[in-house]
Amino acid sequence: MKVGYGVFDSTPTSFIITAGVEDHEHSVFISRFKDLERQNSDREKTPLKHCLGNVWLVKPANMNQGIILNYRNIITFTQGRGIKVFRNLKDIHNFLNNRAMLSLWVVQKYIEKPLLYYGRKFDIRVWAVVTHKNEVFVYKKAYIRTSSDSYDLNNKNNYVHLTNNCLQQNGENYGKHEDGNTLPLEILDQYFETAYPGKNVKLETHIMPRIKDLIIDTILCSKAELNPLHRPHIFEFFGYDFMIDEDLRTWLIEVNTNPYLGTPNEYIGNLLPKFVDDMLDITVDHLIPPKNNCRSGKKNFPWDQK
Repeated sequence: MKVGYGVFDSTPTSFIITAGVEDHEHSVFISRFKDLERQNSDREKTPLKHCLGNVWLVKPANMNQGIILNYRNIITFTQGRGIKVFRNLKDIHNFLNNRAMLSLWVVQKYIEKPLLYYGRKFDIRVWAVVTHKNEVFVYKKAYIRTSSDSYDLNNKNNYVHLTNNCLQQNGENYGKHEDGNTLPLEILDQYFETAYPGKNVKLETHIMPRIKDLIIDTILCSKAELNPLHRPHIFEFFGYDFMIDEDLRTWLIEVNTNPYLGTPNEYIGNLLPKFVDDMLDITVDHLIPPKNNCRSGKKNFPWDQK
């Protein structure tokens, strides 16, 4: 019997399914789905409260916008677009059977009891940079992405369940609550005071340490794949997506290798150039110093870990 910390203590159970192929991964997923259908969660690390509806996400895995871990700790690519929400096995099979033969799909357990921001789902986008020395720099100015409509697990509207901008920007309520459905991360400290009065819940003490630990875990488990030729003076920029559940437990949803860099509102429009400036400061400037010291003053890469 295996004990101790495992990947699915921190990220929802995930499988990499090949369309048109009934392999071992496919069989393990079906077995897990049927277990949860019978309210048997003995093999599931995700708490039972997140399994009662047996809701799953299906998203393309052969794109170039992210990485995720399946039950064998294997890295694969995911994409922020094209995500579907399913509640029964037949619909998942019908969907996959109508995809291109041998195309790859991530099937991931849905977190059914998320922490809500005034009744709506949200996730946290964190930018990180990894250098050829395996230095990890986490950008201080993270932000949250909100859904447009009130959360209801029984509501089949994807604008309720999926917070990525590529989807939300097409909804009729986009921007109704927040400009561009995007807010600075620090707004959560104000919300914690309202949602957990007297509990002294703080981002810096309760959420960010866990986020930083999970970022390190992903780099350690993918270290060999990040720079297999050991090329010097290179770096990689990642966009991490996290969720917090109603118990204030932090979950890693996915890691994007080509994260969205649009400007849905003025806040991101101002933040993005500063981020690029700060990223170049820690990756390129020591090789090619900028002329006339043109970099901005205060930097927002306050934390690094080798």
